[in-house]
Amino acid sequence: MELWLLFCTISCFSYAVSTSIDKYMMNLKYEVISTNVFKALFNGMIVLTIGLIFFNFTGNFSLLMLVPGAIYAFSTLIYYTAIKLQDVGEIIPFYQSLGILFIFLSSVIVFNEFVSVYNYMGIILILIGVYLVLSKDVLKIPKFGRGSLLILLLLPTDVISALLVKKLLYNFEPINLAIVMYFSATLFLICFQILYRKHSSDIITNLRARVPKIASASFFGAIGTIFLYSALSLGYASKVYPIAGLTSIFIFIIAFFFLKEKFYWYRLIGIVFAFFGIYLIS
Repeated sequence: MELWLLFCTISCFSYAVSTSIDKYMMNLKYEVISTNVFKALFNGMIVLTIGLIFFNFTGNFSLLMLVPGAIYAFSTLIYYTAIKLQDVGEIIPFYQSLGILFIFLSSVIVFNEFVSVYNYMGIILILIGVYLVLSKDVLKIPKFGRGSLLILLLLPTDVISALLVKKLLYNFEPINLAIVMYFSATLFLICFQILYRKHSSDIITNLRARVPKIASASFFGAIGTIFLYSALSLGYASKVYPIAGLTSIFIFIIAFFFLKEKFYWYRLIGIVFAFFGIYLIS
């Protein structure tokens, strides 16, 4: 197995665990903004600690690194709200599949990467998978829920962030980019909280009880980011990002067994279709 593929697989599993914990916290009615502030801060602290201990952390930065942080802050607010409104086993495969599709096409155009007929076959399979994942009845056109509509807002920003991250990794170490992204995201979220005048008393009052859950989600999220950026520094964006769709497979399994979300057999088939589409693209 190539190193970038191994890194990407580890990243997918870590993100799936983090996302499942996120959904569990939202089921417990954690306040969205405050939870994100603490999670982004914990992410930054974890990544910085790992960078100081295991990596050659140089402190080499660029102002452009602030952009992924701003996008991350915006995305998490929309994302948390979306998974409050709809099952994570439904939202994430939809989000992943469409995100992979648009990021793949954008990577091919921007970085001029080679595309074969198998890649386009993969795109078709992903779209079929998206239909099946969203369908409550496979014989009817699926109706988008409020969570799905919110997720659509994230796609343009995700494409921009994905392309910028790949571009920055030509000149900067993955650990450096991850550190700046998380700490800048924390600052943006704090500013948003102040402007929005959303009080954090809810999470602060129960902080001791909630820290283990937030820290656990942060740990797996931070590990996922480090391995994803490492994979991107070694492989092509049009290959790494599609493989990242494995997250959907892991989330489907976790959501069913641990979050007790409702099982639909055709949703499983949709995820399998999306998985093979990802395979053909990569």
